[in-house]
Amino acid sequence: MKATPKFETAVALIRELGLEVLDAQSHPQSFGSWFVLADAEGGRLRVVWDGRDGALIIQEPSLNGLPDDWGDRWIAGDGYSCSPDELREGLLAVTAKRGRP
Repeated sequence: MKATPKFETAVALIRELGLEVLDAQSHPQSFGSWFVLADAEGGRLRVVWDGRDGALIIQEPSLNGLPDDWGDRWIAGDGYSCSPDELREGLLAVTAKRGRP
């Protein structure tokens, strides 16, 4: 069984990168799923661990403007090792596309 990314580690990493955590929820009863909603210089993003599908995803609001409609911008590959460094790289890649250093 593949290890899962740690909720607390993801929250700490997001804060370390200078993003404001707006909401963070863990749902152990739902396959260990969790999400963290963050503000990145006026734009929101969401980091989601989908425990059922074993997917770590970084999402941004979709372009249609509908509330609670998110689009995937980064998904950890099949070889995801649950390393915080991999999540850090994904967050930096997504925020860099927004013009953040």
